[in-house]
Amino acid sequence: MKDIGVGDIHTHTMYSGFTKYKFLSFPDSVTTPRTSIKVAEKLGLNALCITDHNTIKGALVAQKYNKDLVVIGEEISSREGEILGLFLQEKINPGLSAEETIEQIHCQDGIAVAPHPYSGHCSCVAEKMNTLRFDGIEVFNSLHRDGYSNALALKNCNGHAKLGGSDAHSSHMIGNGYTLFNGSSQEDFRNAIKNRQTIYGGKVASLLDFINYSTRVAYESSKTILKFNGVDCPMSARISRVRNSRKASYLLGSVVYAFSPLPFVCTLLGDRVLKHKGLRMWKDAHRFPLIRE
Repeated sequence: MKDIGVGDIHTHTMYSGFTKYKFLSFPDSVTTPRTSIKVAEKLGLNALCITDHNTIKGALVAQKYNKDLVVIGEEISSREGEILGLFLQEKINPGLSAEETIEQIHCQDGIAVAPHPYSGHCSCVAEKMNTLRFDGIEVFNSLHRDGYSNALALKNCNGHAKLGGSDAHSSHMIGNGYTLFNGSSQEDFRNAIKNRQTIYGGKVASLLDFINYSTRVAYESSKTILKFNGVDCPMSARISRVRNSRKASYLLGSVVYAFSPLPFVCTLLGDRVLKHKGLRMWKDAHRFPLIRE
């Protein structure tokens, strides 16, 4: 019997930049590439796809620690929604159409994946999933706790490899979602996706995962403001441009958040909002059946 390999198709590091929600802007992830590697090795993963937003820098840094483990990827912001490019050699610029983005991925002999295609809170391709030349569909994204978005992706996935990913924005989320394949090498992983011979699995991220994530963001932001963290990343670059007079208020806000009940309260409220959005999308999809071509 062949070995069964385990891959995580969707993870982020501190190179992913910033997330915006309403009037708030905060680091998308504060995980270093080295930490991602350590966690993946401890879990026994055979393939770790680092897919930072609109950059491959985090993946390139991570590859220096374990080239056999890391798959260079990117979560690209196309005009029609986010698209994962795996097994890339070069960065693909955001702002292109979905068709152009996928074409550029394939020109690098890469794998094009539709992540969280029916997400209620992330940019996604939605019903265009089956009209574009995707190689695989992320039918299980552990970050989506609502349950409805993953169910829609699985229900409407036609003729593509079914994949699982953690969409990890902190190190303790890595491996929450995974993809099983025959073999153990990156080439085995790539061929399994191409040949639609994959199995998805995993568990949804817990509320504790989200609480730990938001607390870690605040803690690492405080370290960067105080210059305890010398890593060259988007967070360091942004803070370096902030006037010293404002750094004090940012530092105070980060400390207060990290050491207060706010992470718990914000996580509960956010979870409730996102489940409501997921349910609304599910009802809309059944009220107006999705068109397949």
